[in-house]
Amino acid sequence: MDQTVPDYERFEREQIAQDRDRQRPNTVEIDEPRGREVVTSLLDEGVVEPIPEHEVLQHVPSGQCFNSDVALVYFHKGWEARGEE
Repeated sequence: MDQTVPDYERFEREQIAQDRDRQRPNTVEIDEPRGREVVTSLLDEGVVEPIPEHEVLQHVPSGQCFNSDVALVYFHKGWEARGEE
């Protein structure tokens, strides 16, 4: 632990990290039904678009395509986390 950082600053950093952890969904618990819910929400938001001729879903911001709802959700959560840092 860095002793040159004041206690109040360390405390604040810990609180921010805990808040960030609470805001992020736990991707370990995403099963097919929950994955379908998240994908439906992403479709409504325009983050995901279906490509029927290839039977895949495209993650619009990245251009990546997926044929699994769960794989798409995992990818999107990682993509969001990357943007937060």
